[in-house]
Amino acid sequence: MGRNNSISSCFSDYLNNNPFREVFPWIGGDLQTLRDTFVFDFVKSKKNKKLLLPINKILSENFESDYLLGFLELPENLNSIKGFVLITHGLGGSTKRFGLRRISRKLVKNGFGVLKLNLRGAGAARYLAKGNYSARCSSDIISAIKYFKKLIDLEFRDLLKIDNLPIYGVGLSLGGTILLNACLDYDENNGEILLDGLACVSSPLDLSSCSLCIEKPRNSVYQKWLLHRLKNQLWDGYNDEGKILNNEKLRKKIRSLKSIREFDQKFTAPSWGFNSLEDYYVKASPIFRIQKLIKKLPPTLFIHAKDDPWVPYKATLNLRKESINKFTVFITKKGGHNGFHSINGCWSDEAVKNWFMSI
Repeated sequence: MGRNNSISSCFSDYLNNNPFREVFPWIGGDLQTLRDTFVFDFVKSKKNKKLLLPINKILSENFESDYLLGFLELPENLNSIKGFVLITHGLGGSTKRFGLRRISRKLVKNGFGVLKLNLRGAGAARYLAKGNYSARCSSDIISAIKYFKKLIDLEFRDLLKIDNLPIYGVGLSLGGTILLNACLDYDENNGEILLDGLACVSSPLDLSSCSLCIEKPRNSVYQKWLLHRLKNQLWDGYNDEGKILNNEKLRKKIRSLKSIREFDQKFTAPSWGFNSLEDYYVKASPIFRIQKLIKKLPPTLFIHAKDDPWVPYKATLNLRKESINKFTVFITKKGGHNGFHSINGCWSDEAVKNWFMSI
């Protein structure tokens, strides 16, 4: 525990000496949040290796040919690789999102192997698995990581020449919530933990407070945009499964959705076995389980902005008040939701990279 305290203290000193400063024209939480939507990313990764990671049917121990789709990118010099990083996207996102691609490139450039993961039903993985992800789709994540660890051992053992390379996680927005829940749900063996380190950027820890926040009148445009992406994802999935072609009732049910809360109530919660929307929001919110299950978590970095228009920062602030020595909690005044765009590029990307290099 002493080493964890030392890491946290040194890294906090680094962050304090390199504070986030927003850059024109991305001034304010909303423009910081939207910036990546306005910017086109024409840079393509040269060494992406497509991986299919097998997962079981939702709420089942049976494998029925469902897969998650990942893209593995390796650094130029495998002999000095520092470890692997699994990166998960946020709500309505995929591995095509600019922010995920950008932080991946930074980590690869600095000597990490990166696995960019599409969650169940997201992006190009839409047709590889039935259903959609949730904030507590832990079984999917745990299965994917176990398979990835075996793959590393089988395919890269001779190339890497290094045993027991660490596997870290980066969760952007809801992706951080999902990775936290997976760590908390992992049945460790002899104290084994799922990941060796974790960084959560703008991640919801209390889903109910996030739902109430996104439903504020000032966030109506955000909610419509997110809901549009979620409905398309749902629509594509049901079309592929053949459930919607002649089912007018289901078509109307999807069309009538007016909020993310309603989407979760009618689709997410029941499909993942939760009794109600409230049951889902409580059981999928890491904040209510972290203290009791702290031994299951690795050293974890939390970055959050006070002006985040989507996810209230107070739950993250409460973690800092608990003074858990596994955690480094840094809350900025500015930065928006998964924004943190500064004059030198994305400040949070640089912070996460330095965090992994320090643990």
